[in-house]
Amino acid sequence: MTHIKKDKVAIVIISHSPDVASGAAEMVKQMSGQSVPVKAVGGDFEGGLGTNVEAIHRAYEEVYCDEGVLVIYDLGSAEMSAETAREFLDQEKQEKIIISHAPLVEGAVLAGAVSAGGGTLEEVKSAAERKTDTEEILHSSEGNIQSVKIRHKIGLHARPAVRFTEMAKGFKAEIGIKLENQSKWVDAKSIVRVMSLKARNGQILNLKAEGKDANQALNALIEFVQNSFGEEQSEIE
Repeated sequence: MTHIKKDKVAIVIISHSPDVASGAAEMVKQMSGQSVPVKAVGGDFEGGLGTNVEAIHRAYEEVYCDEGVLVIYDLGSAEMSAETAREFLDQEKQEKIIISHAPLVEGAVLAGAVSAGGGTLEEVKSAAERKTDTEEILHSSEGNIQSVKIRHKIGLHARPAVRFTEMAKGFKAEIGIKLENQSKWVDAKSIVRVMSLKARNGQILNLKAEGKDANQALNALIEFVQNSFGEEQSEIE
């Protein structure tokens, strides 16, 4: 049995379909670099379409940690099964298992990205549900500004967006990002904000940084974008 690290917020994905649950879980693992505890629970007792309260309860026990567990499900009856399974746990554990109404695949991927970055349970839940604090929008016009063209065929998609925000978090400077035709800067350290840009091939990204290591931050991020997010040359147009 594979040992699951328990130093980050865990994610349990519940679907009526075993394939949907396992597929979503695999996406989370790939996007988060295998660092986030993820369990997929799909299908009924016989492996058909449905839910399995006992299997959900086992998943809770397997991934439970002090950082908490976020549960994401596909349909309403799955939510009922998730709630029932949670009731079998001790009260202390129940309080750290939160059931989210986030969209299954997108929510799980965003949750995994924030958990991988060390986010709290509330931060992971907010990311999954695409709820962001308005303070994440940066209004300051100060700071060093540079521009870079996206050369990657797909653009700033999910996996490099995770790496981009993680790289940005490694600097103390306040870092903003926007597309050239946009007026508002958003926080480059927020996976939700970065992915919401939907930055595509050929578009120009503006990056702005203010703080002690601003120049280093911009240079590193610009190079990352110029190198097509460090992905294979076959992905470059």
